[in-house]
Amino acid sequence: MKLAAYMEAQGLDDAAMAARIGPDVSPWAVRKWRYGQRIPRLGMLKRISDVTAGAVTAQDHFNAASEARAPLPEQSGAAA
Repeated sequence: MKLAAYMEAQGLDDAAMAARIGPDVSPWAVRKWRYGQRIPRLGMLKRISDVTAGAVTAQDHFNAASEARAPLPEQSGAAA
């Protein structure tokens, strides 16, 4: 489950999710993770998984980040 979907289902905003994860987490960081703009560090991935009872996994963050990236434009012309 994506972090955004979990937060919506639980009725959490960025500040509330940050508070659940820990006092060293800012709402701004949660916002970046939520929209796939950044991937949390390993220890933080574990904490997110713990506070969501495994509903949001490390793989969910990697999937969200890859979906957020725009596809590369196709190159024209064939290689000779």
